[in-house]
Amino acid sequence: MVRKIGMLSLITSIIIVPLLLSGCTETSDDIGEDFVFTTIDGQEKHLSDFYGKIIVLDLMGVNCQPCWYQLIALKQISENYSSDVVIISIDVWVPGETAEDVRWLIDHFQQEYNIELDWTFGIDDADGSIGNKYNPTGSVPTLYIFDQNGNIYYSDTGYMDYSTLSAKINGLLE
Repeated sequence: MVRKIGMLSLITSIIIVPLLLSGCTETSDDIGEDFVFTTIDGQEKHLSDFYGKIIVLDLMGVNCQPCWYQLIALKQISENYSSDVVIISIDVWVPGETAEDVRWLIDHFQQEYNIELDWTFGIDDADGSIGNKYNPTGSVPTLYIFDQNGNIYYSDTGYMDYSTLSAKINGLLE
């Protein structure tokens, strides 16, 4: 009897629990709502400015340790998919954080890890509009992948390694 319960627990852990905890969605019909954000250089940008390429939207906090690991995986994406993919990282974690705060923390990160982050960084507006729309739970990092037409292809909360992220991008490129 104990052996059967143990086996049932193992099967439940392997099959059911990951399905319940995955939290990911994969669609091709959800249209991402265009939004405006301010880059850390003070430029106003729209999500739609980047249509035509695959967009990886990284909702993050620059002083969040898992977000730093996500930046390293995104750097690999930047290096390997630069002609097909645009990355946008937007700090949504700390309301009221300024572009100067974010810029300082990104500079610190680049020095700490000796890498250059060569994509668009921005901040959420004072009302938290982007975070409220795309990250209502406030968990970071949260990634969205938009197809070339601005449709939401995939989203997930939590760190995503390079190989998983790369496989999702390859799915759009095929």
